[in-house]
Amino acid sequence: MKLFNLAFYIYSILLGFAPNSQSDQNSHNLNITVSEFESYNGVLRVCITDNKADFLESCLYSKSILIDNNFIEIEFKNLKMGVYAVSVYQDENSNGVLETDGLFGLPSEPFGFSNNSSIAFGPPSFKKSSFNLKANKTINIKLK
Repeated sequence: MKLFNLAFYIYSILLGFAPNSQSDQNSHNLNITVSEFESYNGVLRVCITDNKADFLESCLYSKSILIDNNFIEIEFKNLKMGVYAVSVYQDENSNGVLETDGLFGLPSEPFGFSNNSSIAFGPPSFKKSSFNLKANKTINIKLK
């Protein structure tokens, strides 16, 4: 009986280190390509959210990247399977704030969203900008 318990214990430990464990299968990479830069001023700010309440308010994951090309590729590794939305903007003066102007507060700095959602009557909803991450994925965002 002791031999069986020892064998079971070793087997259990080895299962925990298996290369195709459950956590690896639910972890994916998200590659984001952002294009349509009109200038190389400032930095690109990237924000990923996974729920409606945080969309355009706070980021689950974020990065800031110096702009040095007509397009930028960003990789986020080991994201859990789920629903996400991405918002980006070119912080031309590097002050950490999306500048707006005019009566309606339209952005004066270039911006964009996953699914290239439009802003006809205000910012897009989380639903319009969201996508399902079930495997490694690449999305393209064009700045407006």
